[in-house]
Amino acid sequence: MQRQLLDAGLDRWREAAELAVSEVVTNAFLHAHTPVVLTVTVSDNDVLVEVQDGAAALPEQRYYGQQATTGRGMALVAAVTSDHGVRTELDGKVVWFRLSDDTSEPDPEDLLDAWDLPEDPPPQSAADAVQVTLLALPPTLWRAAREHHETLLRELALVRADNRADNRADNRADNRADSHDDEGDHGVHQDEDLARVDAARNLIWAALQRALGTSRSGHPLAGHPSTFDVVPPTIDLVLGVPRETSSDFAAMQDLLEQGEELARCGRLLDRPALPEIVAVRDWVCEQVISQLAGAPAAAWVGADADRFVSDAPSDLQDLAWDPAVVADAEVGAVAADDRNRIVAVSRSFTAALGWTAEQLMGRRVVVIVPPRLREAHVAGFTRHLATGEARILGVDLTLPVLRADGDETPCNVRIEAQPTNNGREVYIAWITPIGR
Repeated sequence: MQRQLLDAGLDRWREAAELAVSEVVTNAFLHAHTPVVLTVTVSDNDVLVEVQDGAAALPEQRYYGQQATTGRGMALVAAVTSDHGVRTELDGKVVWFRLSDDTSEPDPEDLLDAWDLPEDPPPQSAADAVQVTLLALPPTLWRAAREHHETLLRELALVRADNRADNRADNRADNRADSHDDEGDHGVHQDEDLARVDAARNLIWAALQRALGTSRSGHPLAGHPSTFDVVPPTIDLVLGVPRETSSDFAAMQDLLEQGEELARCGRLLDRPALPEIVAVRDWVCEQVISQLAGAPAAAWVGADADRFVSDAPSDLQDLAWDPAVVADAEVGAVAADDRNRIVAVSRSFTAALGWTAEQLMGRRVVVIVPPRLREAHVAGFTRHLATGEARILGVDLTLPVLRADGDETPCNVRIEAQPTNNGREVYIAWITPIGR
């Protein structure tokens, strides 16, 4: 493309073209999981770029926090191009953009909404679809899980692509043609796995959006009061699941667990999921699989179970952070790492709320969160790690804190993040019981 622009005397558009092509092709790689065809048409007055893939799903604008490492691509394409769009075809879709000398400044809000496409039509029920009911599904927790899954799968796809490239290079160096062919087939198989996982995830997501009355992007539909910030704590979600897709949900569970293992080993940028996020993932997948096989529905047990309170403190010493800033504080303070485990407490906090340091160290922060608020806490923390959203950091809050005896004490709380020397973060909650 660089040569085409240079030959046409349009090199002034090179940087914008490279940025937009990179974003659109990367999206196709991460979400379509099919071969991609790039077509560039250069004329005297403009450049038309078309990226064709074999997936029917339309792109959608993500609405992530300002610190998120993803979610800006489609808005970037809209910002650097003069026109853009999507057209569907029998065997997939084409995402296109045009570059010209149109220098009009786009409105920031228009950029955010640039790829909000018309709603997909309601899916047609397959003749062999089975009604599956996810009893007491927690919408807020599932939304947070979905955003973590997206980050995990994106990184997993990139790791797989990098591994395939390394294997192809090794095969060429060894001149082993048969091995090269096998690796190519394996790469296609891996892409098919990712596509099946996306299909399973999207089936649940679309049903949840319809149930809550939201758009594809998660924004509320016109005239409907529900948003993902104000939703019922649980919902009985009914799905029409084609019988033959049982293996897709098994693949979803297996592939996401592979990603979690890579995250636990430090091979991904994404942090491992909190136990509740893993548990709700497993519950959803296992409910679909078992109900397709004829088993009755079993409700989500909730995130207030005692099994979520403790976690093995295997690497509490690896934070490269001095806990004395909290341990020696004269006010109430609790510090947690990015796995939500308590790594330091002040004597003022333990004295005021009846805990001892030994009771709290290494346990998860939910131990001091009232059970009815634990899913909201896990969802908020997960979304922060996955998208950078930080609504409560640096904000004065009034929250109930759980005492050692099980009672609640209303407290003034302010949470801040502190970077550590090894690139991680510690979250410090300054906690003052009200009336003290």
